[in-house]
Amino acid sequence: MTLFTELPLHKQLIKALDKAGFTEATKVQAQVIPEVLGGRDVMVSSKTGSGKTAAFMLPMLERFLAEDKPNTGTRGLILLPTRELALQTQKTFATLAAFTRIKSGLIIGGEAYKHQVAMLRKNPDVIIATPGRLIDHIDKGNTDFQDLEVLVLDEADRMLDMGFSEAMNTIARASNSARQNLLFSATLKHRGMSKIDPLLEDPRRLVIDGGSVGHSQITQQRVLADDDKHKQKLLLALINEEQVSKVLVFCNTRQQCQQLGNVLRYEKLQADYIHGELSQSERKQVLNRFRDNKLQVLVATDVAARGLDINNIELVINFSVAQSGDDHVHRIGRTGRAEAHGSAITLVNAEEWPQMSSIERYLKVRFEPRKVPGLQALYKGPKNVKKSGKIAGPKKKKRNKSPKK
Repeated sequence: MTLFTELPLHKQLIKALDKAGFTEATKVQAQVIPEVLGGRDVMVSSKTGSGKTAAFMLPMLERFLAEDKPNTGTRGLILLPTRELALQTQKTFATLAAFTRIKSGLIIGGEAYKHQVAMLRKNPDVIIATPGRLIDHIDKGNTDFQDLEVLVLDEADRMLDMGFSEAMNTIARASNSARQNLLFSATLKHRGMSKIDPLLEDPRRLVIDGGSVGHSQITQQRVLADDDKHKQKLLLALINEEQVSKVLVFCNTRQQCQQLGNVLRYEKLQADYIHGELSQSERKQVLNRFRDNKLQVLVATDVAARGLDINNIELVINFSVAQSGDDHVHRIGRTGRAEAHGSAITLVNAEEWPQMSSIERYLKVRFEPRKVPGLQALYKGPKNVKKSGKIAGPKKKKRNKSPKK
């Protein structure tokens, strides 16, 4: 156990942590903060909900407090894949920097461009941004990153998945080359990581509760289904069985997400949905209702829900199987946060079974089979799955015994 008071942090940061009720550092914070304070580039693999935002923000604030530079340009830049995650990060910044004069600015899509230009002219100490909108400002000469001291790439794997590798490189080229670089990702084995590896100089690699081996506090189950209509009935039954106040449901497509949200509302549940085609204000309104316990069920696509930091989500249901092991890790990481217990249930039809099996192999776990009384599927799984849950290999041919002489 590491207390924040045992780390070399400024008294104003300790004061902010005390006010927020944080006394004990998480595993990732205890390991990463000293490394970052040492000035070295780091690449960190850590599961969702491990406290990584404070792990990079606290040493950044400590650095800026230790050496005041009032006449420089922006000193810190935090890049994130989605608007929701950027907004959450800004809230965390406001909490941790509450007793300092260090200011932040937000650059995301869906917000007034001219207001962002005016904010950039004031040279805030820290910019929190999504890559797409920030590139627009760089192209128009609105930014000043020549004095940048720290560049953070948070959820780098998701930014790579979203096609932001070139944007990240462009932003790095527009920044002070003598900066410190901090990369955080659910996995450091992402196939696109080689595209941004050169941005870091001799980084210290830290794998802390990596996504593929973490989440031991989350119970993972699977329920067999025949089709989407059957899945809708299973979903309603599971929500009723579990009797929880906050359920997050994941779909792979916007159309499926919206349709399911409407079905749940028709069934008199307090439910709503978010996906990428909704405006920023609409998504923010829905998320606030979910956060304030005015919604029981939130249906979301992966992109829209990326970076959600909402407490007390007791159950995650995958209406459709995730498209990759990393996506599955990020989905289930919405529950069981801060070492609390959580549950994740995946609904699986015949077409999705191979993908689910692939995710199980990636995570090195087996999802516990679960049946819903009265709603058992006609589909029983592949014929070559043994009762033990292991897929049987091809049968060995019997050798013909030579006749006895």
